[in-house]
Amino acid sequence: MAQLTGPHRDALIEATVAEFAAQGYEGASLNRIVRAAGISKSSFYHAAGSKAELFDAVVTSLIADVRARWTPPPPEQFAGADFWPLVEHVLAELTALAAADRALEMLGRIFYLPAGSTADGRSALLEAGHGWVREALRVGVASGAVRDDVPVDALAAAAFGLLRGLDEWALTEAPPATRTALAASAPAALLRAMLEPAAA
Repeated sequence: MAQLTGPHRDALIEATVAEFAAQGYEGASLNRIVRAAGISKSSFYHAAGSKAELFDAVVTSLIADVRARWTPPPPEQFAGADFWPLVEHVLAELTALAAADRALEMLGRIFYLPAGSTADGRSALLEAGHGWVREALRVGVASGAVRDDVPVDALAAAAFGLLRGLDEWALTEAPPATRTALAASAPAALLRAMLEPAAA
């Protein structure tokens, strides 16, 4: 996407997200994207040479836009009594960002689409997110804020699966009012019920 800047880049991203969201990966048409973006085919092929390359470039660009505005706290900050307040704070920040950030909203529209046979920018983001959750939970276990009767890797898989499942459901199936209410309270409550040590 480096060859397109300013409104051309924005128009191509908008057109790509709209086309993939409406038609799915297999049904998306590069010709429709070029027309909707209002760019020439030569300009388009400087930015991407195939559907897979375009999809990955758009996803990667949107992820970079979101990362420029939000960075997760380092896992070591999730120590002791700070664990659950910080979890709630991070989830609240993400909820506010999702409501206000155009790049995150567009990323959400195409993030869970089945794509081609090759890995794209989503794979790297999911891997990094899973690793961050695992390390934050490791700190939580070490300081007693998270249960220690289940291996950390299993806790991380369960927590990441829960968050991803809620996110995908909210983005694809939940009515807007339900989505807002769910995002405000359900993730932290469900994580806490699953991960907090049982009362003695």
